[in-house]
Amino acid sequence: MAMKQRRVSLAVIPEPEPNTRSVLIRSGEGTVVMQGEGKVILECGNCHEPLVQGIEMKQLKNLVFKCNNCGVYNETLA
Repeated sequence: MAMKQRRVSLAVIPEPEPNTRSVLIRSGEGTVVMQGEGKVILECGNCHEPLVQGIEMKQLKNLVFKCNNCGVYNETLA
């Protein structure tokens, strides 16, 4: 039986000031920055493309992801 996945939209934020936060960016095609085997998909709060697939809730905290599709910055909540 397949595991049901839960989609969570991230909070869109302004571009962080240089050297203040680590920003994870997908290089190349696609939008997924990291993958795991959990049941949560974190998606861009603007265009809803997946940025992180297969994590558990609260596994990633206080991170910023730049969407490779629309270019906005998204953060996970602390």
